[in-house]
Amino acid sequence: MTYLLLRLLRDDLNEYSYAARLAGLVYGVASGANAILLCVKGYSDKQHILLRKIMEKMTTFEIDEKRFDIIKEAYMRSLNNFRAEQPHQHAMYYLRLLMTEVAWTKDELRDALDDVTLPRLKAFIPQLLSRLHIETLLHGNITKESALGMMQMLEDTLIEHAHTKPLLPSQLTRYRELQVPDGSWYVYQQRNEVHNNCGIEIYYQTDMQSTNDNMLLELFCQIISEPCFNTLRTKEQLGYIVFSGPRRANGVQGLRFIIQSEKAPHYLESRVEAFLCTMEKSVEEMADEAFQKHIQALAIRRLDKPKKLSAECAKYWGEIISQQYNFDRDNTEVSYLKTLTKENVMHFYRFCEERASSDAAAERASSDAAAERASSDAAADRASSDAAADRASSDAAADRASSDAAADRASA
Repeated sequence: MTYLLLRLLRDDLNEYSYAARLAGLVYGVASGANAILLCVKGYSDKQHILLRKIMEKMTTFEIDEKRFDIIKEAYMRSLNNFRAEQPHQHAMYYLRLLMTEVAWTKDELRDALDDVTLPRLKAFIPQLLSRLHIETLLHGNITKESALGMMQMLEDTLIEHAHTKPLLPSQLTRYRELQVPDGSWYVYQQRNEVHNNCGIEIYYQTDMQSTNDNMLLELFCQIISEPCFNTLRTKEQLGYIVFSGPRRANGVQGLRFIIQSEKAPHYLESRVEAFLCTMEKSVEEMADEAFQKHIQALAIRRLDKPKKLSAECAKYWGEIISQQYNFDRDNTEVSYLKTLTKENVMHFYRFCEERASSDAAAERASSDAAAERASSDAAADRASSDAAADRASSDAAADRASSDAAADRASA
C-alpha cells in the first residue's frame, strides 16, 4: 500500500513538479524496506517551497478512483513481468530475499495487492503517518539555520495535518542479515521460464562490517578482480556477465561472484571454486611491489573525490541509512589499508576458506551419498518391479497353458 500511495502522490504532483523542473528543481519519493525516501535537489533558494508543497499534498491529497485503478493495474503488471527479468537479476533478488530477516516475495506482494481497495488505502494513509521517525541530510549550499528551519517546517506540517507523533524507542528496530553457519553450504534454485541461459550468485559471507574486515575484503577483491575476469570470462568464456566483488547489507558483508551463462549452475560454481583455489598460490607468490600496487590502486579509488555533488551526498546518505554514521570512512579506512601486509591477506583468505569448507565437503558428500542411495533404491525398486512383472507374466502364461489343456481335454 505504501508503494501505491507514493505512486499516486507522484501522479498527483505531476503538473506542479513540471513547473518546478523548469525552474531547476526536481524531487523523488519512493518506498524503502521500512521507510519513505524523499529527495529534493536543485537551486537551494526555492527548495523549501517544493518540500512544503510535497508534504502538504502527502498529508491531505484525495485519491482519484480512476487513477487508483490504473496505477494498481500497472503495479500488478510490473510484478507479473518480473519473471522476464535477466537471470542474473533473479539470482541477486533471491539471494537478497534469502539473507534478509524480513522480506516479501513478488508472489506475496501480488497476492496482497489483490486485497488492496480504495477504501483500505484511504484508511491506511493516516495510520502510516500517525507515527514517524525522521532522519534527514541537507547537503550543499545551505546554512545551519536554513536547514533547521526546513526541518521545523516539515515537522509542523506533519503535526498539523496528520497529527504525527514520534516512533517509540522500541519501534526503532534495525533489519538484520541472517548469519550463515561456519562450514555450511546452501543451494537455492529457481527455474527461469523466459530465458534459456542461467544466472548464479555465489556468496561467501565473511563477517560484520568493521575497518579491519572492510579493508581486507576490499583488498582481496582488488587482487582477484582482474584474474577473475581474465580466467572466467576471457579464457573459460563462462558467460558475457562475470563479476566479483564485495556484497554488503544490513552491516554484514562477504565476497560474491555473479555469472550469467548458458552453462549449468553447478558447473559455474565448480569453476569459481577452482579459481579461488588458484588464488591462494598467486597471492603467496606475489611480489611485494605488485602487492603494494594493489594497495595504492585501492587507496586512490577510495580517496577519489566525487565528481558531482549528488555522488558525495549519496555517500553520506549511505552512512545514515546503514546507521553507521562514519562520515570520514574513506580517510579512516585508507589509513588502515596502508598498514596491511600480504600475510594479513593470506590469513584472511585461509580463515574464510576454513569457514566455508570445514563442513561443506561433508554436506556435499552426504548429499551425494543420499543421491546415490536414492538412485540405488530406485534401481532396486525397478528390479523388484521387473521381477514382479516377470512373475506375473509367468503366472499368466501358466494360466493360459492350463486353460488350453483343459480345453483340449474337454474337446477330447
